Amino acid sequence: MQPTTQKLHTSIPHQEKIALLVVSPHKEDRAAVRQILQNPCWRIDYAATLEDAGERLRDKVASVILCERDLPDGSWKDLLPGLLGLPVIPSVVVISRQANDDLWADVLSSGAYDVLSMPFDRRELIRVVGMAWRQSYTRNVATRKPFGLGFAQAAAS
Repeated sequence: MQPTTQKLHTSIPHQEKIALLVVSPHKEDRAAVRQILQNPCWRIDYAATLEDAGERLRDKVASVILCERDLPDGSWKDLLPGLLGLPVIPSVVVISRQANDDLWADVLSSGAYDVLSMPFDRRELIRVVGMAWRQSYTRNVATRKPFGLGFAQAAAS
């Protein structure tokens, strides 16, 4: 057997995709994520508001959420309480044009995964999303959440 270089997409369980929800009112943020994450292992959905994000999360499983710090109808913190009732609890990465140490400390102490500053650095976005997915996968498998199920199956459980 020849050694192989393992990439992020090869470490994902068979037929599992990283389901990513980008919550941002800025179309350029959504476009940047789409352009950087052009890989078949990612399924990306978009929401412009917290309300829109809630509707999407009722219909589909997300393993990672990239959420803008400030949204038209609230902030990233307003998203967190509703995630605990989901069949698959996603990792949350806060995105901000004004990322600083105070925001980072607040994000980590509130239970979110990390902060990404914008504009996005390609490698950093890929690394953080991959690590957030691994955290979500590990947490959900450990609690026997139906992580690998399809959207309708996970929502029904």
